[in-house]
Amino acid sequence: MKKRKSMKLAVVALIIGLVQFACSDEKDLSPDTARITLAVTTTSSDSKLINARVNNENSLVFTSGKIKFREVVFDGDTQNRSVSITHEQISEIDYATGMITPAVNIDVPAGEYTNVNLGIEIQDENSDPSIVIEGTYINSEGTSIPIRLEFNSGEVFEANASVVSIPAGSNIVGKIKFDALDWFSVVSAEELDNAQLTNGKIIISETSNADIFDQVANRLDVATQAVFE
Repeated sequence: MKKRKSMKLAVVALIIGLVQFACSDEKDLSPDTARITLAVTTTSSDSKLINARVNNENSLVFTSGKIKFREVVFDGDTQNRSVSITHEQISEIDYATGMITPAVNIDVPAGEYTNVNLGIEIQDENSDPSIVIEGTYINSEGTSIPIRLEFNSGEVFEANASVVSIPAGSNIVGKIKFDALDWFSVVSAEELDNAQLTNGKIIISETSNADIFDQVANRLDVATQAVFE
């Protein structure tokens, strides 16, 4: 399958926050080391679609799915050196809960960082889609139709921040927000009303409703700055 170019994580309206919290296994860290634990939040609330027909309640909600990734990369500059750490691990994100299985923890040198980058490479091993998000679309006639997004590409999602403080011995949460509603924010109600159905379901993929898929995929190419807290 043809791979698309690398994208910025904020593509997905992706926001990364780093939050300190106490951890029982801090004794496992060296005096000059900190730990980043990857976490995810997702969005599943209703969204009114743009260009909806008058007096109709077109809406879209995503409530389940998976995001499978294979690698996490942390890069940044601190004091007089550059740090680059690649953590290879196949894990899966549950879109409904944000749970990552198995959990991802990365040990990094403590310090005051600039030019920070946190990247996730999506798994692309076979024909099975690496990203599957499912939900419901209520069309202009008030009919509820199942909808499914299938995305199969070895994307590298990235987020950047200018300055991040990572204290020695701390455990930091690197939190990413995947917002499928934002991905579809460029798709009109009319386009979904007219989408081709497969066994009563709207399938959005490279081969099904490809025009809508291209808009969603292009939305992923929108870059915003990550927020580290």
